[in-house]
Amino acid sequence: MVTMHCTSRALLTGAFGAALHRSSTLPPSFLVPCLASKQPASPFSTTTPLHARKDGNPSGGVSALRHTGPGKRQKLRSITPSQLPQPVRDPERRTSIVTDPDHGLWGFFNKERTSMPTPMDLVNHGRGWKTQELRGKDWEDLHRLWWVCVKEVNRLQTFLGEKRRVGSMYGDFEAEGRMKVIYATQNAIREVLTQRFYAWENARVAAMDDEEVNLYADPEKGEQAYVPREEPEQSEAEANEGTSLYSPPPPQGMSRGPEARI
Repeated sequence: MVTMHCTSRALLTGAFGAALHRSSTLPPSFLVPCLASKQPASPFSTTTPLHARKDGNPSGGVSALRHTGPGKRQKLRSITPSQLPQPVRDPERRTSIVTDPDHGLWGFFNKERTSMPTPMDLVNHGRGWKTQELRGKDWEDLHRLWWVCVKEVNRLQTFLGEKRRVGSMYGDFEAEGRMKVIYATQNAIREVLTQRFYAWENARVAAMDDEEVNLYADPEKGEQAYVPREEPEQSEAEANEGTSLYSPPPPQGMSRGPEARI
């Protein structure tokens, strides 16, 4: 019987045991081609990750969306820190702002150019225009009146916005009453324009069936939109036939007497 040294036995046992352990941890055979490929697999999602890529850009950490400025190692090459503008904290040294007195944004405020008018200023207004009064206005007057109403609505909306910001408790009732008057005038303007449109449409349809009206006439070329129909000429006898005096004949047995002259 051959005896084995303890040291050789331990080495052989460790070698065979390690081989058995490695064989149990190897992947299945059908995954061997996939693991043998050296090409990196593409990610499932094509969305750019949230973290910034390290592409060697020294200004890569500067982001206006994430509020990140230049780091300690980053330097401004185009301008030095001493050339940066400094805020003027002293009110006396600040430059006065000059605004145009006729600027269009002043239309959002009242005549005093205050954002918070008093309740008396809100109540001080007249009544709205009625439909009967607006029927006599031309297009220019209606157009001008419409934009006056729009400017009034802008002033009231400016007041209500400033009122919510400040937390004021007055002005709701007065502003609502004034808004109703403005909306009533605008509704009357819409009604008048609608009536004029239907009247014009009815006249257009009637003119299409009228032989004396030419809807396609061009006045610049001397063409007439209205051409009266020519009446057939009548002879003088036919014209005087209906205008001659007719005296009925006398009854039988009676003769015409002498004419009585006065």
